[in-house]
Amino acid sequence: MTDKEIGELINELRNQKNYDEAYIGFFQYGGGPDESYIKANRQGLELHAAELLAAALETESEFETGKEKTYGLDQDLLDDDSEFGFNYVELKKEKRNDIKPYSEYKKTWKDRAFEIGCVTIGIILVALIIIGFITAVTWIG
Repeated sequence: MTDKEIGELINELRNQKNYDEAYIGFFQYGGGPDESYIKANRQGLELHAAELLAAALETESEFETGKEKTYGLDQDLLDDDSEFGFNYVELKKEKRNDIKPYSEYKKTWKDRAFEIGCVTIGIILVALIIIGFITAVTWIG
């Protein structure tokens, strides 16, 4: 399908004004994520499909290979009693074999500065508590 055809399909699915009747929820029937299911009616599936198709169109927009780009999904479609949901789609340009399921988080200088700042504040607080305790003891005695 062309991008234009996909866009028309998305508009057709969304223009049916079936948001009030739509139901979709994600549930687990067992102990782990491998025991999960989707409970949905037709309207819910159509609207969720429109969201995923819109995310598919976003992969065609420009962003660097290897960089992360996300597309937020409509959370109003999701049932309030749903056990879990999908907030966004992480879009990738790579082929299947080149995509790693979990990307390693790389600390930035901001992360390191935050850690150092928190430790410094903690040390200062401990020192002030000790000084305050000593001052209180000498004041009483």
